[in-house]
Amino acid sequence: MYVVLGALVVLLLMQLTGDLRLARSEARGTPLWRMPLGRAGLFFAFLLVGPWLFVHVSGMEGILAGNGGWLFVASVGLSAMISYTWYRYLTWLDVFERERIWAELLTFVMACGSTLLVFPITAWLRGATGMALTGDLWDDLVYSVVAIGLVEEVVKLLPYLLIWRLTRQVDEPFDHLLYGSIAALGFAFMENTLYLESTRLTAVTGRALLASVAHMFDTSIVCYSVALALHRKRPWVPALLLGLVLASLAHGFYDLWLLAPGRPVVLTIVFFLGSIQLWVIMKNNLLNLSPRFHPGIKLASAMFRYRIINGMLAIFLLAWVLVFLLDGRERAMGMLLGGWQLMAAMLVFLALSFSNFVLVRGYLAPVRPASNLFRLFLPIAKHGDDLSGRRVTLLKGLRGNSGGTEAIHADLPVTGELIGRMVVKGDADWYLFRPQGPSFAGSPRGGAYLLKPAVDLDLAGTGQRAVFLLLGLREGWKEGPGGVPAQDLFRVGRFLGSLV
Repeated sequence: MYVVLGALVVLLLMQLTGDLRLARSEARGTPLWRMPLGRAGLFFAFLLVGPWLFVHVSGMEGILAGNGGWLFVASVGLSAMISYTWYRYLTWLDVFERERIWAELLTFVMACGSTLLVFPITAWLRGATGMALTGDLWDDLVYSVVAIGLVEEVVKLLPYLLIWRLTRQVDEPFDHLLYGSIAALGFAFMENTLYLESTRLTAVTGRALLASVAHMFDTSIVCYSVALALHRKRPWVPALLLGLVLASLAHGFYDLWLLAPGRPVVLTIVFFLGSIQLWVIMKNNLLNLSPRFHPGIKLASAMFRYRIINGMLAIFLLAWVLVFLLDGRERAMGMLLGGWQLMAAMLVFLALSFSNFVLVRGYLAPVRPASNLFRLFLPIAKHGDDLSGRRVTLLKGLRGNSGGTEAIHADLPVTGELIGRMVVKGDADWYLFRPQGPSFAGSPRGGAYLLKPAVDLDLAGTGQRAVFLLLGLREGWKEGPGGVPAQDLFRVGRFLGSLV
């Protein structure tokens, strides 16, 4: 576990180095502590020091012991913080049209109420079918998929369906996933409260980092299916039913390995890691399909990872302090020392993966997890920084370019704008490039090309030189769901250029 955690921390520090460099270049003399990244760093430092000092210096050990009411209040408060932190993450993604708060709050409240339907429905199912948890793998699988997965997914869908069908709030593809996930957070709030109270708050890591995310992912399967069907102008009811079946299977498989001692819980962890990758792709795809998409609108995704880390760390350390107040220092230290490695590793993994988005108008990436098992244990790889809107000057051609480019070389140097991201064979680091001023002789489509830096460029590095790959676009090309078809492209060559 220490090796995995160390590798994840190294990846996070690499990201932090680049983010700090960019923040300083954009701040233009503003002190670091006044920048969002600097404030996040100060809050992180407070989280590491403040709770530790309180536990070891305050002398308030066990001050709330013997009062059961405080345990319930603490469970409700922590559950609310978990749901709110993930809700804020969802709203950070909703950049093209922000939703009305009343609709989001109504969805959450309805989900809290609809959660109560689980108990009578499950009791009726058990009485009518005789299904139960027996310890037998097949019996437990059927129970997990039907009595747990299907019932809970139906209950979570009700608020989303009501908001979608009875209001005008769900008017872009991402809204389906947003309201479905908010409904899942309402369900998770009720469930988390029960689990936290029954475990005297020690289940906080699993509820915040695993269960709540899994609930959002399962519901998103249904919402994603509906959103795609509507985008493709197909009937949404069959898509909803298919998504419900898949969500129930996913939910049941996740729970199956946790329901009986001796089962390989690692299967749930592996499945969860794959779910993270799928959920990022689903969110990214629906953002790409927004009718309000504009390449000038960018996600401030660099800050996502630090906000997620600070939010979840605050929840965990508050739970630690509350255990200290309720049950004393010994139990609090046991909670901290017994689970901090898994909590830290999972938190960094989620923060890195959930801050990785590449906005490309209309592009639908294949919804599938990593192609090999080892890749599941790594966070989603970050694409290069979004250079949309930047200008590039091509200075000279390099050796090895194909023949017939002499006229192009004669026009160099030439400056053009990177209009927006494009996808070529699954690679989203290409840009539509339109030369301005002198245009390339004989260029297709009035000077339209695809340009890609051969290495990731630092957004802060105006004037930095790099090698760029240039492709030409044939007459009449059309971008499809998979990006630009290979038959619409031809190779031009490699050029030395610089960001302007």
